[in-house]
Amino acid sequence: MGEVLKVLDEYEISEYVHAMVYINKDGFKAYRAVEPPLNDEERALLARLKNAIQNIGDVKDGVLRLSKERRAEYLEELVRRAVEEFKIKIDERVRGKIMYYLKRDLLGYGPLDPLVRDPFLEDIHVDGPGLPIYVWHSRWESLRTNLVLTQAEADAYVQKFSALVGKTVSYADPILEGMLPEGYRLELVIPPSSPRGPSFVIRKFFVEPITLIDLIRAKTISAEAAAYLWLMLDYGRNLIIVGPTGAGKTTLLNALLYLIRPDAKILTIEDTREINIVHEHWQALLTRPSRLEGVRDVSAFDLLAVAMRSRPDYVIVGEVRGEEAYVLFQAFGSGHAGATTIHAETVEDAVRRLLTRPMSVPPALLALAHVFVRIMRVKAGDAVVRRVVEVVENMGVSPRGRPRLHALFRWDPQKDALERIDESRHLETVSRARFVPLDLLKEDLARRERLLSAMAQRGLTSPYIVAKVFSRYAADPDGALEAVLKGEV
Repeated sequence: MGEVLKVLDEYEISEYVHAMVYINKDGFKAYRAVEPPLNDEERALLARLKNAIQNIGDVKDGVLRLSKERRAEYLEELVRRAVEEFKIKIDERVRGKIMYYLKRDLLGYGPLDPLVRDPFLEDIHVDGPGLPIYVWHSRWESLRTNLVLTQAEADAYVQKFSALVGKTVSYADPILEGMLPEGYRLELVIPPSSPRGPSFVIRKFFVEPITLIDLIRAKTISAEAAAYLWLMLDYGRNLIIVGPTGAGKTTLLNALLYLIRPDAKILTIEDTREINIVHEHWQALLTRPSRLEGVRDVSAFDLLAVAMRSRPDYVIVGEVRGEEAYVLFQAFGSGHAGATTIHAETVEDAVRRLLTRPMSVPPALLALAHVFVRIMRVKAGDAVVRRVVEVVENMGVSPRGRPRLHALFRWDPQKDALERIDESRHLETVSRARFVPLDLLKEDLARRERLLSAMAQRGLTSPYIVAKVFSRYAADPDGALEAVLKGEV
């Protein structure tokens, strides 16, 4: 602990572990998961128990082979048997922390387990053996940890991840992509493609989705802007969420999907399963890249072709990167509503990416990207936070082929607030296209904003409650609002 100059943040991860973010001796922000200390005698006891358990239990590649539901119970049974059969004595005063390390190493991810369990860590970056491990913290961004893997530990993780993912990795096929049991994305590369030794990234996401009400309470988006996007989705307008890496694009997209009426068919296409909604009429499709001869590569382009024949009400693509953008806009043009995300710093950059190769969306179809929502990581006081910084209406293409963009909401950094800066022009477009009086649309928009504000004030954030309220609103708007205001949800 001598290198800690100043503690910036401390919080509990589990009963035996807490996290610490601090300034190190070099003046940089760093991260440490503080685990219970073991003396030499306790380390010897732990090693002896591990050997005994591996002799009597089904442990392979560091993974205890049993169904997820009973693994902890099974480990307790193995410890009891090991103590009896090998005459091992465990002092009750140290039993708790010994069991912690056994669960960490045999049921979890070894030294990386606290990082995987820390709810504030989004990414874990292992660049190779002998190199410091880095993490991406939702509050403090990129942090260097005190952990360094040896060559043997790095090789052991390759075997462990291969067993967990159910795919082999070798000199001939040195890239392993897959999902860990928790649903986290794993990207692993071994030599010769990773010359410094095995390297991998674990990308985490929230198992219980962050809802739109969570985002309103966190000031990521305002209730007024959220109500506007809700109305646009209901009336078949298409949304494009724009932002750099780690800005929260997929989190915002997932939260907005809860707004879609419950009877609509939703079809989602992703590279890795991150969208998690409660709709029953939801078809989730995943791409499957292949590097093996005879195994078909299934791209987002292929899945969009399937989507066009499945008659979905909403087509959602996790992120557009290439030629699938052209097919998605064809889907928009044929009457399917939808949403996607695109990696870009600004709305103008996103438009340029859509118009140029490999996306090559025709300028005439670009008008079908009705609303651009820009989200970024920004400084608010001393903290780095995620904020929707701009909501822009796309009013079509000029005679010169340029999009006519109309800024509707913009984030004010002085107030840390997303404010409406102009009247919506899309409301008039929807009014004409759907034959709904403009006054009624404005009344509905105000009611939705009032509902979202009330839910945020009352802390109604759970996915189940949010879905229940939005479903009721689709059938009875006034009744849903009244129930929330009276606390009868």
